[in-house]
Formats: sequence, C-alpha cells, structure tokens
Amino acid sequence: MDIHSCINFILSNTQNAVNNYFKRELQEYDITPSQYALLQCLCTQDGLTPSQLAQELRLDTSSITGILSRLEKKGLNQEDRRSVSIHLREEGRSLWSQVDRVIDEANAKITNGLDPEHYAQFLSALSMIERNTIAE
Repeated sequence: MDIHSCINFILSNTQNAVNNYFKRELQEYDITPSQYALLQCLCTQDGLTPSQLAQELRLDTSSITGILSRLEKKGLNQEDRRSVSIHLREEGRSLWSQVDRVIDEANAKITNGLDPEHYAQFLSALSMIERNTIAE
C-alpha cells in the first residue's frame, strides 16, 4: 500500500498538523492542547476524579496525573485529597474562558471551507473509524 493512501499515515499527519496549530494558538497562555482539554472538562463538570478525566479524554491515568500536576504548579486547579476529586481554581476558570475563545476561532479557521453537512459527515466518518478500531 502506498503510504499516502494509508489511513494511519493520513490521520497521524493531520492530527499532528492540527495539534501543532492549536499549540501555537495556545502558546501565549502557556498551556498545551491537552491542558486545555482538561480545563474544559473541569469547567463543564468540576470535581471529577482523575480516572473520570482519563475516561472522558480517552487518556491513561498516568497521563492525566502529569497534566494535573502541571496545571496545579500553574495554580489553575487543586486536588481535594479527602475525596480525590479535582477542582478548578478561579484562575483556571478565568484562563479557560480566554483560551476557549481561542480554540473556537482556531477550530473555525482550520475547518474553513467545510459546510456544516460535510463537517458532520466528516465527524461521523471519524467516529466510525474509531469504533472500528475497538476490539470486540
């Protein structure tokens, strides 16, 4: 198979390009796309456990632990050690409101030219590809 026809090669290159674009957009806020995703989860549902965050973001718990540690060093979240739940500090909520706007704009820019119907079909196709990779 030609490498440029391989779905893994195509998706990896596209994901890397999108991730690098998002990194550049978030650089001035000193957070990564993974840190943004975790902030978004906690802004939507504060008090999740690390395992709940891992499940929501489809990451392993050790990755979540590392992201949480980096956010805690920045003073954006705190861990309630009595119940092992994670809560955003006011600084985290404030930062999230700024970077959420940046991510919305970045998402709009990189999907420019896709009409809503094609975009919905694209997301549906990606979901199907993901489902097809899950072992039965």
